[in-house]
Amino acid sequence: MRPALFISTLPLQRPLTLLAVALLSACAAQETTHTGFLSHYEQLQPTKDNGRDLVYKTQPLSKYVAFMVDAPVYMPGPKSDKDVSEEDVTEIKTEFREAAIDAFSERFHYTTEPGPYVLRVKLAITGIDRPPYWFKVGKFYMVPPFANGGASSEAEVVDAVTGQRLAALATYQNADPLHGGVLGYFTRYGHAKSVLAGQAERLLALLPK
Repeated sequence: MRPALFISTLPLQRPLTLLAVALLSACAAQETTHTGFLSHYEQLQPTKDNGRDLVYKTQPLSKYVAFMVDAPVYMPGPKSDKDVSEEDVTEIKTEFREAAIDAFSERFHYTTEPGPYVLRVKLAITGIDRPPYWFKVGKFYMVPPFANGGASSEAEVVDAVTGQRLAALATYQNADPLHGGVLGYFTRYGHAKSVLAGQAERLLALLPK
């Protein structure tokens, strides 16, 4: 006789409790990095609201009307996953760049050419972390222990003509209910992609309006 499909023998409340723990947990696999992608790290200062962001920001940028985004580079720090495939890195870099374009498009016009009054966004992925277990698509089971994946990055915004630094950010983050959540478990690096998109938004937020 064909065996019945096994879903779970746990009471309903236990998987839900484990799910809540997974959403709210934040493993410490990543760290704020100093890979050499940025220059003058001494200019970066910690923020008051958390201990992970190191930032630099300049005066209001009223003259800038457009932005361009360089292709992200991958410069993994010591706590980054060691077995990330080249295909995964390429995909994550592509999505990081697209996230930066989406974020900066809220305030500036996108261009591919440097020029006067153009911002140049430079991005580096310095750490990628995936959860040790994730949901298996089509099987619907969960295997503890849970830990959220995440990512670290270094980035800066400069004048596209002069190269003058206007903002810089070195940070890391693990997934939470607002960045990755459950959906991040369906792919190996869903959490990393989600938090990198959030880091692109934080870089934009450093530019005074």
